[in-house]
Amino acid sequence: MDQGWAALAGAGVGVLGSLCTAWLTSGQARRQARDQGTADHGRELRSERREVYLAFMEAAEPVDAVLHRVAHQDGVPEAVRSAPPPAGALREAVDELGTAVHTLYKAQARLDLMGPEAVAVDAVNVWSDVRSLRTYLERVLQGELPADGYRAGLERVVDAVEGSRERFARRAREVMETAP
Repeated sequence: MDQGWAALAGAGVGVLGSLCTAWLTSGQARRQARDQGTADHGRELRSERREVYLAFMEAAEPVDAVLHRVAHQDGVPEAVRSAPPPAGALREAVDELGTAVHTLYKAQARLDLMGPEAVAVDAVNVWSDVRSLRTYLERVLQGELPADGYRAGLERVVDAVEGSRERFARRAREVMETAP
């Protein structure tokens, strides 16, 4: 009878071992599937963020052309740079910046969805600083600002635009370089 009990106990241990192995294997398979899903999601999110970040940076490109014409005044002699450009050039710059502000706003709204929040905040700052530049040039065009303070005021708003764009680019690059 002892051999019968031993055989029964051996069979029970075998069944229990098989059940434990099956349970552990299925748990491992679930973890692997979850981990793979997380990795796939991270790759997809990174790709989508890259597209949104690039779209935002492309939306800001027209601002460069305005900065070169109005702030840096490419091709204009140094002695004349302290005065505002002609009214036609200012009007054209204000119109281009108005379009850029609208395009940046749409790109920034998409960026809000993709995040992370710190990048979205930096994008809002770019949008806001471009709006401030546009407002400053409108005020110059309307004669609300003295011509002798034009250069100093312009440098402040231009520095703000360039600084916010650099911060956005740096933050976006950090997000893209961080492993998922």
